[in-house]
Amino acid sequence: MGRKSVFAISEIQGVEDQINAMKEIAEEFHIPSEKLTKISAHLSRQMTEGLEQNDTSVPMLPSWIDTHPTGQETGEYLALDLSGTSIRVYLVTLHGQGRVTTRQQKYNIHDNIRKSNIQNIVDFLAECVDSFLTFIGKSDIDVPMSLGFVVSFPLNQTAMNKASIIRWTKDFDVTGADGKDLAELLQVGLNKKSIPVKVKAILNGAVGLLLAHNYRSLDTLLACTVSRGTNAAYWERIDDIPKIKGNPNAVGSEMIINTEWGSFGDIHHDYLPRTMYDNKVNRESTNPGVHQLEKMVSGLYLGEIVRNILLDLLDRRLIFNMQYSIDMNLPYNFESSYMSTIESDDSPDLEDTKHILETIMNIQTTTLTDRQMTKKICALVGQRAARIIAAAMSAVIHKRNALETGLTISVEGTIYEHYPNFPNRVNEALREIFGEKVDRINIGITRDGNGIGAALAAMIAENKEA
Repeated sequence: MGRKSVFAISEIQGVEDQINAMKEIAEEFHIPSEKLTKISAHLSRQMTEGLEQNDTSVPMLPSWIDTHPTGQETGEYLALDLSGTSIRVYLVTLHGQGRVTTRQQKYNIHDNIRKSNIQNIVDFLAECVDSFLTFIGKSDIDVPMSLGFVVSFPLNQTAMNKASIIRWTKDFDVTGADGKDLAELLQVGLNKKSIPVKVKAILNGAVGLLLAHNYRSLDTLLACTVSRGTNAAYWERIDDIPKIKGNPNAVGSEMIINTEWGSFGDIHHDYLPRTMYDNKVNRESTNPGVHQLEKMVSGLYLGEIVRNILLDLLDRRLIFNMQYSIDMNLPYNFESSYMSTIESDDSPDLEDTKHILETIMNIQTTTLTDRQMTKKICALVGQRAARIIAAAMSAVIHKRNALETGLTISVEGTIYEHYPNFPNRVNEALREIFGEKVDRINIGITRDGNGIGAALAAMIAENKEA
């Protein structure tokens, strides 16, 4: 267990109005065990509905990957990872026995690329691949290398190497991509520059994460990411995916499903315990009404929830002695990384918290009570996020009845990996849901999962062609 970072309301050295306000906020953000179970049951039902038909709250998108890695495959493959703020290109070497080594380079995506025509993005992707091949000394190879293209956006996928973007998220505003096969566009872009690479597979990031962990742990059922956004993928029985029945690509016994669970709650708004602060963040976001679960748990939004709570208390004259600042008033200016620092602050006077509030957010002066209240608010928002993630994990576990044999869950992301006590809070919530059987769940962190998983997808696709 990590060190304790949540203190009781009674430890706040405030006046009665402040303490009462904090008690109200604590009650709003608390998710008791019975509510966790209800969230899990609702999500499980929505998942089943998504497997039966399209255009549902939880899309349950087929990846068309129906082959489990054995951990014994070998070879060199390329991977291209298009995510929120950067592009990564990997050379992935599979050594067998679950061992993998990688070389990679990162390329930043600037606004003029993120907010432009799809052709500009494709040209930039091709340039990144070309640059990477030069970096690893493979720009003049005779036999083209196989590449897996991992995309951290919802994909409408019709085959392992055919997919279009359903919706651009994470501040991307792209024109000209509607209904177009992204893998084909990338291949054309590579061919234009005579780059010796064949795009063998396109997949979502969560799917890649699952494949990557599967290579070294064969009982991996579920992979999820909790970072700037959130998503999960898991192995589902093909017989339990009615909407692909009769499709010639639906072979094998299981297929990876990209849940896109971040959109849970978009249709049935009462399925998630949203507060007025969640409603305000949703209403003022760039995509109101969309990705409701994601807006309660992911790094892009956690700091914004905290900022709105602080401003509400400020308007009620309960914090910061009515001192406003331009920085605190600026949407999304209170980052989730500040929450991590504040929750980790164990100094008697909460000096790190003071630095963030006074030096970064430019509140002129703060009292110890102000800082204690801020720390408690961060803890409440962070703890609720972890408990919702645990409920979502349990929905998949229940659906697959996976506790009978035991399972491994792969996780990654800045929030899960670096936010104080997040894994412990997830584990505590899972224990409340499953009791002693929680010991049959093994949770492991996978780094570079997108790249390794994309390479494995390219390998699987290549083997199918052989």
